[in-house]
Amino acid sequence: MKIAIIGGGIGGLASALAMTQAGFSVTVYERSKALIDLGAGITLAPNATRVLYHLGLGDELEKTSVTPPKTEYRHYHSAEVIMRLMTKDFKQLYGAPYMRLHRWDLQEAMVKLLNQEAPGALRLGAEVQSVHSDSNQAHLKFADGSVSSADMVVASDGIRSTVRDQLFKPAPATFTGFVAWRGLVDTSLLPRHLHESVVAFGQGRHINRYLVRRGELLNFIAIAHRSQWEAEGWTIPAPMDEFLEEFSNFDEGTRTVISRPAKGQVFKWGLFGRPWLNQWHSGRIVLLGDAAHPMLPFLGQGAANAIEDAIILTRCLKSESTPEKAFDLYQRSRAPRVKTTTEHTERRGERYLGEPTADSLKGEDPGVQYAYDAVNTPLG
Repeated sequence: MKIAIIGGGIGGLASALAMTQAGFSVTVYERSKALIDLGAGITLAPNATRVLYHLGLGDELEKTSVTPPKTEYRHYHSAEVIMRLMTKDFKQLYGAPYMRLHRWDLQEAMVKLLNQEAPGALRLGAEVQSVHSDSNQAHLKFADGSVSSADMVVASDGIRSTVRDQLFKPAPATFTGFVAWRGLVDTSLLPRHLHESVVAFGQGRHINRYLVRRGELLNFIAIAHRSQWEAEGWTIPAPMDEFLEEFSNFDEGTRTVISRPAKGQVFKWGLFGRPWLNQWHSGRIVLLGDAAHPMLPFLGQGAANAIEDAIILTRCLKSESTPEKAFDLYQRSRAPRVKTTTEHTERRGERYLGEPTADSLKGEDPGVQYAYDAVNTPLG
């Protein structure tokens, strides 16, 4: 079976690896002319790393990943520790580790492995303009006017998926009232005591910071509650003075960290919610990851669920006789879990709106999320 994958992000590359290893012929179409380092960190819980180890990426990721000994939740102004969570032995508990990575280190490892297993499968500078399918094939039209066909298409083209919009015409995205900033800091520029994993929050704002790339960099994501609309794209440079002013009453350590981003640059974007999509497939075209079920960042499960999608969809394709039957099984297998996670994520954002307390930080045990085994769980 010939499979076309739209999007060379984490979900698309995980799908390409899983499907290649399952014996399918895969081509990944990525619109960017070159894959670039977007300067961002990523947290991967055991439910995600379990799949990545299964795909053969474990050794590469272990070279650069960081697992903090603890995470502290602190009052935004006084830096008082409200809650301290000691890191458990996740591999012993769930059979897979908990990792914090530079996003580029993950993407680079995935591309390297794909190039080894399916040379030429990744096509850069290939922007898909439209897709449609008939009873036998799916057809792609590119921005340069060229066309291609495949037995099926996996659309992993992100939260602003053009394929989702084209096929299903969902209701418009709505601004959630949260604005986010992100940046990376060279830890050689920071005092040693600031090389730590901390969430500082209060008054509708919070800053989550953690080490990546062997501890050489510290990633931060800052979020503030706002009434005004903001652009959605997450690679939009933001004025440093505006950013620092927004968090000027945070504790000294937090202010020190956020004042030293690499190249003096931070990026800003608005967080938008989208209605639940009841149908993820049409004919021989199926959505995956954020294209199917966009998720806010408060649980750190967006990329993890795209990775889970990739292995579950691959298993469904192996078990069913046609893509259409596989897509139906895939959605039945994934929708209940993903919908629950999406709703949980939306509720999680509310904990940062008021004055921080230990009670406001209490939540469900993450074990339900972390123990999920997309490699072996029964389908359907």
